[in-house]
Amino acid sequence: MGRRLTKTIIDVLLLTGLIIMGITGLGMYLAPSGRVARETHWTFLGLDKSTLGDVHTYFGFVMVAIGVIHLTLNWKPLTSLLKNLKNSGSDMAKVVLTLMLVIAGVFVYLNTLGRA
Repeated sequence: MGRRLTKTIIDVLLLTGLIIMGITGLGMYLAPSGRVARETHWTFLGLDKSTLGDVHTYFGFVMVAIGVIHLTLNWKPLTSLLKNLKNSGSDMAKVVLTLMLVIAGVFVYLNTLGRA
């Protein structure tokens, strides 16, 4: 199997995992509390709350492993991109600002969950 085909397969697996993680994450977010979910036999796409959590967790582990493989296969392009960003300061500032905003947004979101 050629390197290009391997990279394509890894990318498709990552995209598939992302979609599954998104769907199961949405199902877990929409799920009622444990007792209500059990007593009403609540399901999301035919999966109960516990199974959704299991599928989400397993695909999370698989995606971490596939992500490591993806980074390994794309290490040279990644380092080249980072070198180019380092040389153009304004692009690097945009990337850093975007990352900071995303991280701040995640912290704000997580803090509001605790107060609901």
